[in-house]
Amino acid sequence: MVRLSVMYPATAGSQFNWDYYLGPHRELSRRLLGSRGPVRTDIDRGISGIPPGTPAPYHAIGHLFFRSMADLQAAQEATASEFVADERNYSSVPSVVQISEILE
Repeated sequence: MVRLSVMYPATAGSQFNWDYYLGPHRELSRRLLGSRGPVRTDIDRGISGIPPGTPAPYHAIGHLFFRSMADLQAAQEATASEFVADERNYSSVPSVVQISEILE
């Protein structure tokens, strides 16, 4: 299994629109990914760094889990441009993306 993590840095002065991200952006994700989609998605809202009480390094991290790299690549090829264009509607900073292999 592989995971695509999209992280939104909480840099000084950055903004993140949670209403848009959890509303229109999540609906766009469901529509675009549909049957290509991930087998699971998770959304993290940053609340703190270490030690607790310090600012979180990320506003949000979205995780999309795919059965294989081929499935992830097929979904990305079909949808990447629309996701990139939508990002400016909820984040004032570019995302950081990582693909990870899930070790179980």
